Amino acid sequence: MTQASRVGYVQVYPTGQATVGSSSNLNIEYTGQSIANMVTVPVGNNGTVTLYSSGGGHLLADVFGYYTPAAAVASGRFAALTPARLLDSRNGTGLSAPAHPGDTKNCGDFTTWTAANNWFWIYYPHYGDVAQLDGDDDGVPCESLSGAPATAQQPALAKPAAGSVTKFQVTGRGGVPAGASAVVLNVTATQTAGAGYLQVMPTDGSVAPAAYSNVNLMRVGQTAAGLATVPLASAGTVQIYTSTPTHLIADVAGYYTGGSDEVTSRRLFVPITPTRIKDTRSGTKPASGSTVSLAPAGKGGIPTTGAAAIALNLTATQATGAGFLQVYPTEEGTPGSSSNLNTERAGQTIANAAMSKLGSGGTASVYISRSTHVIGDVAGYFTGDPSTSDPGLSGLTVAPQNTTVSYNRDSWNHWIDVDWDCQNTRHEVLIATSQVKPVLTADGCAAVFGSWLDPYTGLTWDQAAEVQIDHVVALANAHRSGGWAWTAQQKEAFANDMLAPELVAVEGSVNQAKADSGPESWKPPLTSAWCDYATDWATVKRKYALTVTQAEYDALGQMLATC
Repeated sequence: MTQASRVGYVQVYPTGQATVGSSSNLNIEYTGQSIANMVTVPVGNNGTVTLYSSGGGHLLADVFGYYTPAAAVASGRFAALTPARLLDSRNGTGLSAPAHPGDTKNCGDFTTWTAANNWFWIYYPHYGDVAQLDGDDDGVPCESLSGAPATAQQPALAKPAAGSVTKFQVTGRGGVPAGASAVVLNVTATQTAGAGYLQVMPTDGSVAPAAYSNVNLMRVGQTAAGLATVPLASAGTVQIYTSTPTHLIADVAGYYTGGSDEVTSRRLFVPITPTRIKDTRSGTKPASGSTVSLAPAGKGGIPTTGAAAIALNLTATQATGAGFLQVYPTEEGTPGSSSNLNTERAGQTIANAAMSKLGSGGTASVYISRSTHVIGDVAGYFTGDPSTSDPGLSGLTVAPQNTTVSYNRDSWNHWIDVDWDCQNTRHEVLIATSQVKPVLTADGCAAVFGSWLDPYTGLTWDQAAEVQIDHVVALANAHRSGGWAWTAQQKEAFANDMLAPELVAVEGSVNQAKADSGPESWKPPLTSAWCDYATDWATVKRKYALTVTQAEYDALGQMLATC
């Protein structure tokens, strides 16, 4: 909608197959507004769709794709994912790494601490402290220079400029495998410099800037989001053109399979006449920090079982202030890790399309950061995925491993002293898991004796030297499953994560026998440990959006059957 005549809404529906006012896709807040939204809609009578405008204004429609009837296909099936952030220009997430500078700087090369800090943060997120400017590893380089603060201060990054194109890697990240034909992204502009638009484009040169738009911006400081489906180039990249300076955020919602994928009837789209499945206005307004559930089963032609994901239009109305809504599969997402819809002020009504995987109980959850009423209209669903067969396998994405990028263990910086108490991660695990109070070295930095029960064998060991720390998902496996595209900081966080169930104290020879094997080729010798091991493996893979191979998936199912 552009040059809106007055406040109102736009509804898109299959011609002759819906009632005006039964759903909505776009909300107009003021005269003259330009606003966009992605719509998935069944084709109605005579192969047409109808656009109803309650308030009037010019309507523009850009087509991004279509679904055709099929019994079983390889390409074009939608694989919904737990949302993951692939791009955030505010902190550098997803942006191309600068050339490696080498160990070319000393603190004496900088005239001010600010200059040293700026140089440090250009490279640190990608390569770590390559010039060894941060001697105590606290995030503050060159503390001998005047003006150095007590805590780390990462400088704000510049916004992508007007007329610029920001390219970022999609495949190999967030569960999107190599060979995917297209990706669905929720794209957000924030801290906008003025009126303009965003265009999400493939990187193969097939589309020119200004051919269409995905997100429209009207004013300084605006935050606005839009859903976009974009084909993937052979390199697995996407680019965003912005006509005005603004920071960019992109969260992946899923991908479409390519021609080399398996031929199956899973993940096929089934359209329905848009159906309202949630409207909180009939009750108390959901509070800030709360969640509401979307339960589509049995509504509007959606089956009671077997739906893996839904296409919906999400609306916030009577908002109490600036905030966001986040849709994620129930029990498979983290509030705040992604977003789908942004509110900017009290009283606002605004909508955005979403594609959401269904989680526990066949439901999706909507997290509400700032109190607002929520409306959800569903336009279709995607047929069941193997992950619905066993709750323990829910949320896993099956895809081939990446073997083209070589693995270097040294790039996964492990056994670091995260909290600077002289105990590195290995010894933190040993101290935490000993069944008795461990004996430490005189300086208190390392465990020497204790009592460690190896969960893989059921045997107990009392000398720390005989015990190794197993990465449940081995670093090499994580690399091949998507970690190859991570930054140095992300790899380090994974390698030292004591909150995942990723680190386990085991007998050394057992850990060496496992090496970097997945469950398809190595299982704990103690069969009674299979349930916990498979559960932990799946938990880690979900937490870090790492893929699993089909053989790995099948082996996990076999082990979970022992639970």
